[in-house]
Amino acid sequence: MDLFPLGLTETLRAYREGRATVQDYVASCSARIAHLEPTIQAWEWFDAQRAMADAEERAGGILADLPLFGIPVGVKDIINTRGIPTRMGSRIFQGNVPSLSAWVVRRLEALGGLVMGKTVTTEFAYRTPGKTRNPWNPAHTPGGSSSGSAAAVAAGFVPVAIGTQTLGSVIRPAAFCGVVGYKPSFGAISRTGIHPFAPTLDTVGVFARSVTDVAWFGACLMGQDARDEATFTNGPVHLLRVPLEPLATGPRLAVVRTPKWSLATEAQRAHFDETVTRLASAGAQVKEVNLPHLFDDAWDNVMVIMSRDAVKSFASIESRHRISLSPPLIETLDRGKRVTPEQYQRALDKRDNYRRWFETLFERHDAIVTLPATGEAPQGLASTGDATFNSLWTQAGLPAITVPTGRGPRGLPLGTQVVGRYRHDERALQVAAWVEATIAFNPGLANGGQS
Repeated sequence: MDLFPLGLTETLRAYREGRATVQDYVASCSARIAHLEPTIQAWEWFDAQRAMADAEERAGGILADLPLFGIPVGVKDIINTRGIPTRMGSRIFQGNVPSLSAWVVRRLEALGGLVMGKTVTTEFAYRTPGKTRNPWNPAHTPGGSSSGSAAAVAAGFVPVAIGTQTLGSVIRPAAFCGVVGYKPSFGAISRTGIHPFAPTLDTVGVFARSVTDVAWFGACLMGQDARDEATFTNGPVHLLRVPLEPLATGPRLAVVRTPKWSLATEAQRAHFDETVTRLASAGAQVKEVNLPHLFDDAWDNVMVIMSRDAVKSFASIESRHRISLSPPLIETLDRGKRVTPEQYQRALDKRDNYRRWFETLFERHDAIVTLPATGEAPQGLASTGDATFNSLWTQAGLPAITVPTGRGPRGLPLGTQVVGRYRHDERALQVAAWVEATIAFNPGLANGGQS
């Protein structure tokens, strides 16, 4: 029996019931990779022999009660992994092999998981694409910057993967690749050992093929880290309890289209309207909510924050390797240098005002439903798409989940994004699980465009 289609929690159950071993599962995933990786190219680094050696190391059963026992994980290649190359999507780091793993990698390994390989990222998790192709149609982008992580989960290479999001780098590729993407509240998962881009925005996120699995995996990775002050932001985290308890009644949903609604394709807008209608028919209390003028410049505001943060993050690299950086990254750094301290502080103050406004909204609603992307994954590989429908929620630090809810006219996935209250990730995930069960759309596994 092929085991690679099993998700995280299904695999743990198969282990417990003796229907599969870690070696069986890793071998099945490795065979799937051997078959489809030449087309999809999700991996920056993958070694089947090392993966099997790690599987055999866990086979003794000592770790069998751990919550990630024997689960192979794709790790985005801006995340340090001890003894495994971490290249950041840049030729500058081609020979970089860290001696210490990132906090999140040490966490997953301590809980019984194993690093299956390093997934492709755009250059420093920004705009310049890597080699990965959309697993549903290789002529289309998989999205970015967490390109390989989304594609690897969609293709059945791994049940879960780790990515990062500064603007839309988890939610958008998840939507394009037809998987569930979860960007937790800002500060929920440590970024120690992950190359920074904009530390006031950067958030670790996860991919899986169900809301149940992203919730389980995300909960495993959360925790406070003295080396990442963001994990202590605004006091203690509201614990994410898994397995998720189902909602007793239909959720109260705020439908937010944002002022950028016209940038979405006609097919995406129509699909969203149909989805909202179906959710209302199933018992959700739905209310259209228009954002006030406070948000008119939110999309410019986040670029002020991001570009100024990036100047500091890349100061050392730029001083030594500017000629090796891509034009889009250089343009962003140059823009950031023109941001004055006063402009930067005003942008941060506006960001705080956005979050306060959403706090008021969530006193009357369980979650926001909105678009995760402009539409189906665009054709071509020169761009990973537009983060317009993600950056507001990232800027405010809110938890966001995208759920596959249908297909567009080209047969590529379309999704629906659920956004929750800051630090109330459990409720956001409960609503996402309700949406997933209500729409009941299962895209299955992508096969690299093969019939």
